[in-house]
Amino acid sequence: MNEPLPAPNVLGALWRYRWSSLGIVVGTVLLSLVVALTVGSAGVAEARIVLKAPDSAQALGFEVTSESGFVRYVNQRALFVTSDRTLGAAQEQLGGQETIKELREAVTAKASDNGDSILLRVDIGDARRSTRIANAVVAAYQRESRAEVSSSAEEALEALRGRREQLVSDVADSASEADSAASRTISELDQRITEIKIASRQFGDGVSFVDKAVTDSSGVLTALLRDALVGIAVGVLLAATVAWARADRNRRVRDAADLARLSDEPLLGEVEALGEGEAARLHNLVVPPLGSYRLVSSVLRNTVRGGLVAVTGVSVGDGATTTVLQVAGAAARDGLRVLVVDAAVRTRELSHNVALQNDWYGMAPIATGAATVHASTRVIEVGPGIEFRVIPAGRASEGAPDYFRSSLLRRAMVEARGGYDLVLVDLPPLESAPEVSALVPAADGVVLTVRKERSVAALRRARERIELLGGKIAGYVFTFASQSSQTSQQFTEQQSEPQGRVSAVPGRGDGQ
Repeated sequence: MNEPLPAPNVLGALWRYRWSSLGIVVGTVLLSLVVALTVGSAGVAEARIVLKAPDSAQALGFEVTSESGFVRYVNQRALFVTSDRTLGAAQEQLGGQETIKELREAVTAKASDNGDSILLRVDIGDARRSTRIANAVVAAYQRESRAEVSSSAEEALEALRGRREQLVSDVADSASEADSAASRTISELDQRITEIKIASRQFGDGVSFVDKAVTDSSGVLTALLRDALVGIAVGVLLAATVAWARADRNRRVRDAADLARLSDEPLLGEVEALGEGEAARLHNLVVPPLGSYRLVSSVLRNTVRGGLVAVTGVSVGDGATTTVLQVAGAAARDGLRVLVVDAAVRTRELSHNVALQNDWYGMAPIATGAATVHASTRVIEVGPGIEFRVIPAGRASEGAPDYFRSSLLRRAMVEARGGYDLVLVDLPPLESAPEVSALVPAADGVVLTVRKERSVAALRRARERIELLGGKIAGYVFTFASQSSQTSQQFTEQQSEPQGRVSAVPGRGDGQ
């Protein structure tokens, strides 16, 4: 079929790459907290200067006749707060610890949103220093503003006084007809002088009241919590994107349906994942094989007519050895003459399972011409009247696989086929043991075990190797599939049957 697999599920991708995804989320949260602490407001002080409305101080040089005019006036005063004149006065009050340049960079002022006050903000990196500078700038503004008002008032008074003196002098030299008009003008000037004095005294520094500088220390934890939540949200989105992209590039065989889409060969069976204790009992050959393996055994006998089957996994841990032992047990219980061959001479996993790992005879000496198939065959009794034969891996010196002879391996397989209904050869993954590649073309069919979540790329590489070696894939066994309640009940019932002990005895005519 070789149909493309559907796009990966986001949640499934996150679970597959859960540790790296968790690392992305944690890293994003930490980064957001670092940024919050670095550029946050923990070291910022803010003060507010509420200004008086200058409506009654037109004589002082301020003329505000509309709301927009008052907003313009507040903006002008905000600029005065950050002027060199005000900052210089603040520097003197601070004792010269900060330069004008530092103050200019740290101090900002702007009109409030409602336009009735000036918001002063100081950020010099330390909350205490920022507060001290803010209060000093406010005090300097009040002093300089009062001085400015006094100077403007004094200039206006000086001009009015000069005009008054001139009129008084003119009255003294003029005729009596002009005395009346001059007197009225002098009276008006006196009234104006009085108004300016009163306005100057009332307006003062132009400040209605001041909110002293405070730092936003109470909001630090809130800000950190907010930034952490934002970091979590961004981290999850980023982790989901990365995990989905990785899962899309590295497609996995999630279930038997995926395996059926990817291959034209038949699915021989689907084996459920078992618990650790249950999985260990699979290697106890006295226990009847799992129902899933019985089905594999039946389908396999109908699929491979010749009887010589090589079993290998896409990768280490895909359950090839377990499949060989379980299928052999099922076939032996059906009355077939079964021979099992351990061709994994490096690991000898199957030989360990049947307690023949220390036997010198086996595939290793056969491949080097030091032993024969007949001499290396052992009988495994798994119950009353139930047995199958095994050729273990055998013992060989280090580096012996480099001297294996392909012709001897193929000849051994031809000899092993005679006299048996089913010959099962346990092969390691071909990429890890290239010396067994001679056995693939000698087999009537190759069974490939595929573990759940195995990558599609690895499956395709295994298929390509088998085809390049001249082998024919007889089918697939999907292992570690999702467990059903029926499987657990079936396995529990099997454990209640009488159990014995597997015994290995020498085969007839082995010379021992």
